[in-house]
Amino acid sequence: MSSKTRYYLEQCIPEVNDLVDLGLFTKKEVSLIMKKRTDFEHRLNSRGSSINDYIKYINYENSVESLRKKRVKRVLQNSKKNTISDWSVQQRIAYIYQRGCNKFPNELKFWAMYLKYLKTRGNQTSYKKIQKVYNELLRLHPTNVEVWISCAKYEYEVHANFKSCRLLFQNALRFNPQAFKLWYEYIKFELSFITKLINRRKVMGLLSEREQELDMLKQTSTESSEENGSKNEDATVYIPTAGDVMKDKLNQLPEADMNMLGNDETNPALRGDIALTIFDMCMKTLGDYYINKYKGYYDISDSVTLKELKLETTSTLFEKSMELISLFDNFKDLHRDYLINHVLEYWKNEHENILLKDDLPELNDGIIFLDITLNIRYMQVESLDVDQLQLSVKKYFAYKSKLDESSIKKVKEKYSEFIRDRFITKMSSENNESYHLLETITKKL
Repeated sequence: MSSKTRYYLEQCIPEVNDLVDLGLFTKKEVSLIMKKRTDFEHRLNSRGSSINDYIKYINYENSVESLRKKRVKRVLQNSKKNTISDWSVQQRIAYIYQRGCNKFPNELKFWAMYLKYLKTRGNQTSYKKIQKVYNELLRLHPTNVEVWISCAKYEYEVHANFKSCRLLFQNALRFNPQAFKLWYEYIKFELSFITKLINRRKVMGLLSEREQELDMLKQTSTESSEENGSKNEDATVYIPTAGDVMKDKLNQLPEADMNMLGNDETNPALRGDIALTIFDMCMKTLGDYYINKYKGYYDISDSVTLKELKLETTSTLFEKSMELISLFDNFKDLHRDYLINHVLEYWKNEHENILLKDDLPELNDGIIFLDITLNIRYMQVESLDVDQLQLSVKKYFAYKSKLDESSIKKVKEKYSEFIRDRFITKMSSENNESYHLLETITKKL
């Protein structure tokens, strides 16, 4: 028996003695358990061990723990006192996970199993411990987008630590500026945070700035005490560092916290301007990345080929921006038309050097359709605003005079389908002026 195997088995002695003393297991059963553990330890300490050996060992320990709990309930009932066997098996399982991660650091599925195990234990696992595991994982895999997102969501969704979540996203983008999924999740987080902030103030009736200031002071006091407690426990996410270029860009982002007084009408940040700033950075960063990545495959002196590369990059960015617009649709408590209008203005202003009408007609048609339908995009049948509807129709005819026949046909089809699906199909034709108005509009398009 190797010294390592002997060491790990000796750690089990207090536990098995406790199980026998409590009458939960017999000496024969304990001997069989120790024999099984000896076999597993030999496998783990051998040169030919695999990650499956760790998984089998963990599954066995889980079955032992399950049996122990059943016998505690049946044998000891209400007379059970807290002893070493209450936590020793779970501690051993966590230690086996840690040993497996140390030996096979690239087994990300095993890391995920480890984190899931720690999180499902509830109060039995400290915040500090889970942060430590994430720290180790981020140091080993700083370019793994899923790990960054998982850590950020844990900080925000479980512990409501929006500052740590924001810092994680910013550091993740320093390592992975080309990862659209990170930009998407970062924007989603900022919109979610603003939504919760606004709804909280509505529920608590914090309408005036003075009321918000008092609430802010209360929140700041609570956060300071929590941060001091975290520092005492050394429970901090120590994030690896990257280059200074992305760091400088991300540091330009405005801070979004409880200091944002006012409401969504008086404070642009509460309308989602921070998320829109991230959108602008996303489009710029991804655009530069795509150009630089594929430029090596093209002859730079060939202006025609370089133009094709730019057009392909533009098409890709447009698809990504449409995904973000679909994300905006989910935040019903925000001014979604304001958010979408920013994206629309980006495409109108940032790509004037590219003749979208001639080179990317489908993209150009998409922008036009988005502009035409923006002011009625979230209008419901019950609250049909005729003035806004007429404005939308006027936009259509204004564009129609500038488009070729092919584009007119495509925009007309999409616009007519939009009106029918959004309004007409949900209305009754009997004695309904709005229904007949919409039917007339679709016929005159």
